[in-house]
Order: sequence, then C-alpha cells, then structure tokens
Amino acid sequence: MTAVELLRALSIFAEPPEPEHARVADLLGLGDGIDGSAYAELFVFQLAPYASIYVGPEGWMGGEARERIAGFWRAVGRTPSAEPDHLGVLLSLYASLGEEQGRAAGAGASLASEARGALLHEHIAPWVFAYLDHVEELAVGGYKRWAELLRETLAQEVGRVGPAAALPAHLREAPELADPRAEGGSVFLKALFAPVRSGVILTRAALGKVARELGLGLRAGERRFALEGLLGQDARATLGALAALAAREELAHRRRDGLLGETARFLARRAGNTARLLGELATESTGGMPAKNTGASTVR
Repeated sequence: MTAVELLRALSIFAEPPEPEHARVADLLGLGDGIDGSAYAELFVFQLAPYASIYVGPEGWMGGEARERIAGFWRAVGRTPSAEPDHLGVLLSLYASLGEEQGRAAGAGASLASEARGALLHEHIAPWVFAYLDHVEELAVGGYKRWAELLRETLAQEVGRVGPAAALPAHLREAPELADPRAEGGSVFLKALFAPVRSGVILTRAALGKVARELGLGLRAGERRFALEGLLGQDARATLGALAALAAREELAHRRRDGLLGETARFLARRAGNTARLLGELATESTGGMPAKNTGASTVR
C-alpha cells in the first residue's frame, strides 16, 4: 500500500464509525476498539479533530484559521468542504493531491507536488503531531494504533517533502499568551486554551488528572469552567501543576525539532514561555487569579 493509499484509509477513522471501518481496521491491523463509544470519548469529549482549534488564535472550531484553510482549498482548484479543517478531510485532500500528482506530468506534477507540500507544512504538520501525542496517551486499542500509524506515515511524508521554507502563517500571525497581570485573568484563561498561543493542548483528561493529584473537586462542563473551579480551590497548586504540564509539552515539541524545524521550535518556545509564566503566577499567588496591574497589588 502506498503512502497515499494508506493516508486515505487512515482518514476515515477521524470520522464517526461506520460498518466499513471494521473491515479497513482489519486490513490495517488496528485491532479492536473502533466503535462509537471509544470514538465519542476521544474525538468528541477530549480531542476534536479540527485544525482550527489547534492553530487558530481563538482556540475553537472555525474562525480565521478555518477561513485560511478554506482559502487553500480554493487555491488548489477545489470547493471547500463544509468542514475544510477536519483532520479526515485534510488527509483525504492530501491523498487526492498525491493521486493528482501521480496522474500528471511535467509542470502539472510539479504544481501538485508543491500543493501537497504546502498542505502538509501549513495546515497539517503544525498541529497534528502534538495532537497525536495526546491521542496516543488517551486512546486504547484500535484508535491508539491508528494514531501511531498515522504519525509514522506523516513523519515519512514530512521527511520526503523536506523542511518548510518558512514558518506557517497560522503560527506567524498568532499572538502570544496573555499575561493576567497585565491583561486580566479572563483574557489569560481564554488564551491558555488556544494551543497556538500557549503551545499546550489542555484536555479535559489533563484537568481531571490535576484535580485527582491535588485532591480537588472537578466541575463538570466546559474546560475553562472546570479550570476556574480548580483555581478557586487552590490557585497556587493548580498553577504549579499546569506549569509542569507545559514544561512536558515543551520537551515534546523539542523532540520534533529534526522533523519540523522552526515549526517545532516555535511551539517549544510558546510552551516554555507558558511554563515560566504559570510558574511565576504560582509563586505570586495568594488565592485566585492575578488581576490587571493598575498600580495596586497584582494578586487578589
């Protein structure tokens, strides 16, 4: 099976399971566990497979990141999908461009090759390897093996295409993480959940682990709501635990330096800055989030 064929086959597993998935899973040797329950826990409740969440400054689906990706679809002569930034759709587009390259000759083949490289470096690689780190950590059975196989295949593709010529626009244009001492706790928490700003993918499972390790209660609901609850119970300990998570994420990004070059270094710097900021906030905390510095005390 060629890389193009393999990526097309792997793309379907980022979608809700259908009967055909079991047959393809057997063909790929993924094993058991490709079912609706496992899919929902992984892709709905923990790690939604949309690029815009991970490379958009808002940290949610849609926004300017999705528009930029839709623009790429138009640039390569295709009508954007209804969800142009969905991982399965992006992998399918990458496979289609590979098939187009195989059919073409001369200038046509060169253009298709350039388009594949741009898609990989601009819209897939900047987030998918960090994303797959977390999938492999949380998934079991078939989805875990799916993530491992997808990582291996995409790493081979990055190696084949070669390093990116420039830092992807998603990263270049992303603002840094807000400092709550200057911009307030609300702005800071919003930015913390945008991986392109913080360098960190903060899942519900990670917050649950922090709560268990610190002996704190975890609120149900949105991640930000849950984090606010943890901070309200023990801000110093929670901020310290988050600093440790960010430091581990920095190391993970740095391990991809040889594969992704400046993209990996950018994300490592973001995660490292987040770890240092969270550490400072933990040290300064006397309870609650720091308020804007208006000349008075910066800590409530």
